[in-house]
Amino acid sequence: MDGRRRDRHRGRERRRPLEEVHERQSTTAAGYGPQGDDKMQETVVFAYGSNLDDKQMRARCASARVVSVAVLPNHALAFGGFSQRWGGAVASVVRQPGERVEGLLYRITARDLRELDRHEGHPFAYERSLKYVKDEQGRRRRAQVYIQPEDTFEPWLPQTAYFRVLLNAYGRLGFDIERLAAAVGVES
Repeated sequence: MDGRRRDRHRGRERRRPLEEVHERQSTTAAGYGPQGDDKMQETVVFAYGSNLDDKQMRARCASARVVSVAVLPNHALAFGGFSQRWGGAVASVVRQPGERVEGLLYRITARDLRELDRHEGHPFAYERSLKYVKDEQGRRRRAQVYIQPEDTFEPWLPQTAYFRVLLNAYGRLGFDIERLAAAVGVES
């Protein structure tokens, strides 16, 4: 109908705003939708690994704004997989009843989410999953979480430089360093 629709109240056709037409035409079968006004399509991401480093996160996602400190319940921090950038294992989370993973909630645009997908190796190295986390006020919030696939996950130790990034972030944010140490098998 070339951008026109019938106005039901007056019985005549009127033009749709160009943005509405573009939105309908640019939505893909994969569900990515329009890439025009990404500000309207913000999402919340739970960061628990090297993305706790503010400088790295802002380099990857210029729109990133910290929303809150948060906890992913019934999961534990683990290291596995292989990162070319870090030369070794990187952080992931594994299901573990009674445990918890501390992290940050970032609000980012849809464009930055696609950029973060690229950095995280989604959907191969990490899968992005919608999970419930608890923010610092105890409210349940939905957030995107990057998780290494469980069926191929092999735990092993991270390189010192990578671990140091997490250790610095944990110290800066007041997170439980014993949980971080436990993830690499160090008793404190």
